[in-house]
Amino acid sequence: MNMHDRPQAQPVLDWASRNQHWLAAQFAALRGRLARQLRDTSANAEPPPPECADDFEPALEALTKLFGLSAFERDVVLLAAGVELDSALRRLVGVAMAQAPEAIASTQPTFNFAMQMLSEPHWDALSPLRPLRRWRLIACEGREAPPRRPIQIDERVLHYLTGLPAMDARLIGLVRCEPVGSIEPDTPQANTIAHALGTGAAALATLGHARGEIEPQRDLARAALACLGANGLWLHARDLPHDPRELAEIARLLDREAALSDAIIALELDRPIEAADAEAHAMTLLAHLMGPAIVLNAPEPARLSRLRQRRMLRLQVADAPAAARQVAALRGLTREQAAALAAALRPALRQFDVPAADLRLVVTEALAETQADPALLGPAVWRLCRAAVRGGLDTLAQRIDSRVGFDDLVAPPVVTAQLRAIANELQHRPRVHGDWGFAAHNGRGLGTAALFAGESGTGKTYAAEAIASAAALDLYRIDLASVVSKYIGETEKNLSRLFEAAETSGAILLFDEADALFGKRSEVRDSHDRFANIEIAYLLQRIETYRGLVILTTNMKSALDRAFLRRIRYVVQFPYPDAAARETLWRMQFPSDAPLGEVDFAGLARLQLTGGNIRAIALNAAFLAAAGGGRIEQDAINAAVRAEFSKLERPWPGVGP
Repeated sequence: MNMHDRPQAQPVLDWASRNQHWLAAQFAALRGRLARQLRDTSANAEPPPPECADDFEPALEALTKLFGLSAFERDVVLLAAGVELDSALRRLVGVAMAQAPEAIASTQPTFNFAMQMLSEPHWDALSPLRPLRRWRLIACEGREAPPRRPIQIDERVLHYLTGLPAMDARLIGLVRCEPVGSIEPDTPQANTIAHALGTGAAALATLGHARGEIEPQRDLARAALACLGANGLWLHARDLPHDPRELAEIARLLDREAALSDAIIALELDRPIEAADAEAHAMTLLAHLMGPAIVLNAPEPARLSRLRQRRMLRLQVADAPAAARQVAALRGLTREQAAALAAALRPALRQFDVPAADLRLVVTEALAETQADPALLGPAVWRLCRAAVRGGLDTLAQRIDSRVGFDDLVAPPVVTAQLRAIANELQHRPRVHGDWGFAAHNGRGLGTAALFAGESGTGKTYAAEAIASAAALDLYRIDLASVVSKYIGETEKNLSRLFEAAETSGAILLFDEADALFGKRSEVRDSHDRFANIEIAYLLQRIETYRGLVILTTNMKSALDRAFLRRIRYVVQFPYPDAAARETLWRMQFPSDAPLGEVDFAGLARLQLTGGNIRAIALNAAFLAAAGGGRIEQDAINAAVRAEFSKLERPWPGVGP
């Protein structure tokens, strides 16, 4: 046998090519069926449609299974697609439509035409409750009675039948399709979600995060989709239409797109506290959706109770453990770099919840800044981690750059000892709570609250700065005007937003003049009193559960609620400075570069002034001296003292022996 006589191997076609060949054969077979019914003897006899091989499922057969089409409904879809893609079939339908009793000159078939020409017809195929119209597989529009309306295949369905990647045009801009990704790292929670979503169409997985962070929830949702081998249809609640009818239509299109794309719907919400309207629209959408879905930043369980038809799985997403984030950040480094960085990262990650994405940037910058010097890495990593987790707190409070140390404070030894004890607690918190197990032993009351009481200007804010400097933590002053609201419920929302932003950084929160916010709970006389008491109770709870330090300053300790005082770990009383303390304060106010003349510090110390008053007088005297072009003499200081006493509405006692 000659080698040229051997049968040539047939080229192996991919699925898309096989699907197109199969679909063309189906159109040819349909032409033959229609021609025979029309007794068109000029039409060539067409072979019967080919059978599907075991290793091949064409798109039309997959569509039939997905939506439960009958044989007649399947042929209606084939007919509607054929007149769009097969010119010979379109001409044949035009001839047949011209011969129909209604004599419609059109190449677009009607439902009546399909009933007459296709096998196993049934009238209820036209019902809005049957798959053809329910899932918008065909469009059947017009002014005529429904059976006489032209049938047109939906564009997205036509793309699906031909094997073209596409998305419904009505969902573009609203939905983002993400192909299935890898499953690294695999987690038990991801497997749990995947198992729940795989149990049936009514499954709903709702995810939440203690601080409303979305990235850990996205990572877990993607891992669950990877477990299922499913694509993701991602959309955000704020992009949803407001009209209920539009929402119902979007839900239907989403369910259809999920079926056609082998995908799971993933709906993101903003934190419910900030997006009540978007949450309501999301709940309406979920009520209409029929397929499995994942909800990120899900509402509270009580708000999900209306979705009774759903089998619901609710999970609280935890941040990646510090050890896991550390391992991920050290990938790709040399052994020496990894060892030095691991030692530097360990304490920083126990204090700061740095997202994994930002941690790699911290590592890169720390290495470039320190040249991997182990002596410099620790402080650099701590500082960079501290900056990385500030996040939204900078927009909610005023960050104070602390330049004051304990040596700069003028306070009695007992006060300084209390302040150092607070700083020591902040520094050793990871060891006591983590290594020694106090956090696991008692999960409540692990936060630290300190009350600084004393007259204005006695050094309360300076003391907070000294603690922040010693602990190398950020200090934020809370503007009460931005927190307290006259509208019921708004104060709690503002406080929740503030504490959630602070949790990531473990920053020190300073509530100045706290008696305005933490006053005694009043007797309930009306609804406003009741809600005011709720605000105080909510605040007490958040302070107790906050993992950082909360410092409250007040001029009137007696004005604070006693229940609140019981929750305070440290109460520091800042006394009015005595003469010796005042002289020290006077001497400390003038920098070494200041041109200071002869000043009677002993005489100035006899003036009954606080540290805040003394700082203001020294600064005013310096400007007076600068305007006069000379040194800071006693006369300039006396003039500034007179102005300060006038401001305080107190008589000027004079300075001198």
